[in-house]
Amino acid sequence: MDDVVVVGAGPAGNNTALILAKNGFQVRVFDSRTEIGNKLCTGIIGNECASRFPISESLVYSEPKSAKLITPDNDSLEFHIAFPQAKIVDRVSYVNSFAEKAIAEGAQYHLGESVLDLEPYESSVLVKTEQSQYETRTVVIAAGFSTNLTQKLGLGRVSDYVTAVQAEVKTSMAEQTEVYLGQDIAPGFFGWVVPQRSGRSLVGILARSRPQQYMDRFLEKLDRQGSIADITKPPAKWGIPLRPLKDTVADRILIVGDSAGQVKPTTGGGIYYSLASSEIAADVLKKALIKGDLSNIYLQEYQRRWKELLSQELETGYAARRMYEYLGDGQVSSLARQAYKSSFIREVLNSPKSSFDWHGQTIQTFLSNPISRGILGLVNPLLATFARTPGLEDDLVRPTTGYVN
Repeated sequence: MDDVVVVGAGPAGNNTALILAKNGFQVRVFDSRTEIGNKLCTGIIGNECASRFPISESLVYSEPKSAKLITPDNDSLEFHIAFPQAKIVDRVSYVNSFAEKAIAEGAQYHLGESVLDLEPYESSVLVKTEQSQYETRTVVIAAGFSTNLTQKLGLGRVSDYVTAVQAEVKTSMAEQTEVYLGQDIAPGFFGWVVPQRSGRSLVGILARSRPQQYMDRFLEKLDRQGSIADITKPPAKWGIPLRPLKDTVADRILIVGDSAGQVKPTTGGGIYYSLASSEIAADVLKKALIKGDLSNIYLQEYQRRWKELLSQELETGYAARRMYEYLGDGQVSSLARQAYKSSFIREVLNSPKSSFDWHGQTIQTFLSNPISRGILGLVNPLLATFARTPGLEDDLVRPTTGYVN
């Protein structure tokens, strides 16, 4: 019998497997994909993530100190910061590096083998895959947002999400990250162009509905303005949770990463939160396995600790996300220009407290400023009221129900 079966070889799954294998436990990892880390992602990680979970410099494409914001009325605003807060990296190789270390510590990987079902029993969990079945003392579900295993276990799924579409394009013009706003680009969200290497960039959008339609329109826009030369990898879609799963623990089961909704609601980034949560999961499981107590009650320590770390950040980010979705194109353009002209905004962006990994402090600092509240008051008095107490306005933070196709 294995000690741990990990479902999913993404950041959360690989790091959990690495820590537990390093501590001498028998770990087995399953992933339906054949290439580890090959998930759609812009590959942007913050400095804190890179410091806490080191990455080889050879995998870092760039460390941007500026970004361009294109407003709905096509005004181009270039924001600069004093020092880089993030790195654009080779996401596939970075995630794979955790798996390589886990394998070196003895973890067994089964790629191209999907887990279809889990059957928890009093002293074990039966793991059923396409090819076979395995017995384990405990299971970590880190299979991403699309997994149906949480529903099969009666734990449901996240209450709100968005669909992302991304393609790789060839371009000789993109030298910095560009963020596009507007109802025609991505209603309530944004589109992006993120430079990689060798004249290639990642182009994508987030949308609640008709994502492929908005992606096609975005690519056409970039083509018309001469920003892209060719599409080297066609558009592909994936779901991004915007709210965390209510319960991430059951008897002999832990849920980590995108499967648990441990993702920034502001940008959809999940690498750092997945890695940080996987550290907690591995620590709790290590103690539980040694003690021989894998009950829901004992494993609740995992849920308490990850929520202590992330809950306030996720709630603040989600509230800001829902507030932004209330704004029209004219309001977004006006707010962006006011932010661009404001010395206060520049101070916030260059503050030592400003972080790519933690947006909550920046959001609350921005919303607490009288200038920001005044701008929002011109847009909608309710938004100005909300700005005084971010994260507490029920009408704005109520989750959207239903799932888009």
